[in-house]
Amino acid sequence: MAGDAAVPPVNERRSAPRFNISMPVTVYDAVTGRAFAATVDNISLGGVLLLIDERIDAGSRLFIDLPVAADMSMRIEASLVRSSDLGEFGVAFVSLTDDELDRLGAFFEARSERM
Repeated sequence: MAGDAAVPPVNERRSAPRFNISMPVTVYDAVTGRAFAATVDNISLGGVLLLIDERIDAGSRLFIDLPVAADMSMRIEASLVRSSDLGEFGVAFVSLTDDELDRLGAFFEARSERM
């Protein structure tokens, strides 16, 4: 039955598996350049759930600086797709290259092995 956990329910909208990785990141409003401190709650190749104390408008275009190694971070373009009154912001990544997808996948694997 352990294999059943990897199969998402039929009504699950996400196509990529999510990883429960908690880490601080910096988020920037793509229009104003305003910076926000945020915490990753979970992440996938399709997007990330961020915890932010600030208010961000629906549909906002964002850049997320995601530290993927001790000496490297990726700046990922994203779009806010949902939010809650609890400070949770669902963000979808926008147009990741194959190289960026590979780096993210390697990052997830490395973080998963440390847990």
